[in-house]
Amino acid sequence: DHSYNDILPSANVVFDLRKDLLARFAVSRTMTRPDYSALAGAVSLSPPAAVGGTGSGSGGNPDLKPIRSTNIDATIEWYFAPKALMTASAFYMDLSSYVGYGQVTKKYMTYCSLVPQGFLADYVLTVPVNTKGSVKGFELGYQQPLGGNFGVDVNYTYTDAKEHGGQPLVGASRNTYNIGAYFENNHFNARLVYNYRSSFYSGLDRSTAFFQDAVANLAASLGWRVNDNISVTFDAHNLLNSKLKYFALNEDQPRSIYQSGRQYYLNARVKF
Repeated sequence: DHSYNDILPSANVVFDLRKDLLARFAVSRTMTRPDYSALAGAVSLSPPAAVGGTGSGSGGNPDLKPIRSTNIDATIEWYFAPKALMTASAFYMDLSSYVGYGQVTKKYMTYCSLVPQGFLADYVLTVPVNTKGSVKGFELGYQQPLGGNFGVDVNYTYTDAKEHGGQPLVGASRNTYNIGAYFENNHFNARLVYNYRSSFYSGLDRSTAFFQDAVANLAASLGWRVNDNISVTFDAHNLLNSKLKYFALNEDQPRSIYQSGRQYYLNARVKF
């Protein structure tokens, strides 16, 4: 049971450099709760091979502090044509209590045939821990109609994210980008989006770091507005049937492969 008091100020300033050119600057302090999966107190234990040995295990950490960050963003926006935009931005995040992965040693009562009454054994647990880190990088964006209700939009993000000490931050890809094409009018809209993210650090497993490999995906959506009260949408995800591949210290040490398959969703909305 923990209590926190946080003051979270923020400031946003916009400069009209020209009629079609804006500059934005933002500073903020943010706080985010850890995932429930990280806070959960349950642990999974592998007992030591012999009395006096050390076991291993993994689990949550109910003593985690919230993720606190001081953020700075600067953006230039150029509206070079109707419904068209080019942007460039830089960002920096100072993470004072990030949730990473580490190891702690705890004692648990352990029972075996040699010691039926049980004994306290040391276990090295891989658990979420609070650490410090930073995230910096830049983003580029482009959007423009092509005529005939068609258009394109593209964005790219470069991220350099590290814990203090050089360990990569969990879930942070260095390169991500999206390429999209769309069509829209008063009754029909369609969109096709290709996205890519480079490999990223996923955490620790049995004291060893593991990563998710780079992955690309393709998604599509169709929408039809029958009238003001009825609309129908169809969404298709993972059209490339991409596999999620995980590896240890390098790609020559595969850990696991997942294939979730393509997914399709048909929705109808009716307003009375």
